[in-house]
Amino acid sequence: MKKSIFIISGAGVGILLIGSFIIRDRTKKQERLTSKLLIALSARIEPIKNGLGGQNAFDIHYLDKVTQRVSGSVIALQESTALYYANQIKSAFGAWYQGGDDEQKVYSVFRKLKDKVQVSQVAKAFQGGDESVNLIDVLKDRFDKNEIKIVLDIVNKKPNYRTT
Repeated sequence: MKKSIFIISGAGVGILLIGSFIIRDRTKKQERLTSKLLIALSARIEPIKNGLGGQNAFDIHYLDKVTQRVSGSVIALQESTALYYANQIKSAFGAWYQGGDDEQKVYSVFRKLKDKVQVSQVAKAFQGGDESVNLIDVLKDRFDKNEIKIVLDIVNKKPNYRTT
């Protein structure tokens, strides 16, 4: 009698353990699907701002990635030139009592750049050593959707890189 109770109890505990593992696995799958859905919804709600973050051109490591994949010499800006352009962008942002932002100045900097590698270099120079300040976040914060769309249109027309 006691033996059969132990067997039934052990089987019950085993079934409960297996059931809990199955439920936990389903929950994790649902969480992953929910996360993907939220990312997709976010991209639909704010396509312009999310498009800015999805640009290779604003990746500060894009030059390194391109040089690893491309045979030949990739044309890049000198660091001093990238820093000059980054400072031009920084100087375009002003407080409301100083007249606000000079969007045209920012657009003109992006128009002067020849390819997405150069945009990446300016983004890297803009960030400098401060990991908390990056060009994407500043543009998202300071520009509205239409202004970001203009920046994206300018950058998207540029080639990814140029070689010598």
